[in-house]
Amino acid sequence: MPRRPPSPPSFTPPLPANQYLVHLQSPQGSNNWLCKDTDGVERLVEASSKLRRIKTLIIMRGDFAIINLFPVAPEDKAKGGRLVGEIVHILDKSDIKEWKKAGAWPEGFGEQPQAATSAQPQSDDEDEAESEEESDDGAQQEDEEKGL
Repeated sequence: MPRRPPSPPSFTPPLPANQYLVHLQSPQGSNNWLCKDTDGVERLVEASSKLRRIKTLIIMRGDFAIINLFPVAPEDKAKGGRLVGEIVHILDKSDIKEWKKAGAWPEGFGEQPQAATSAQPQSDDEDEAESEEESDDGAQQEDEEKGL
């Protein structure tokens, strides 16, 4: 009788104690990524060998992932190694929706990407002033082109 493959682990909330939900910041080369958790702690993690074998998987800056931290022995702390864990799962849109539906999505990540929330909206008066300046610049450029 053939063996049944093990069922994949569940990455739904709550996570085990050694796993964390993180936001991937920037690639650091050789399948290493800088990531930030909800507390703002930055960690250097690597993609697990299982993820590296999936040829259709693309890990991008801004993705959310589940990481598994390596156990740290006291003598390892003295060495000061930077690599602290591995990425075990990349969350897709359905996973994120499930986390939000369960009410377990961390507030530190917010509803929108950080770049969109940091931009300050301009008032209508500022928008009108900018559009008038642009139209004046356009008229000056047309006059200069005709004169050449």
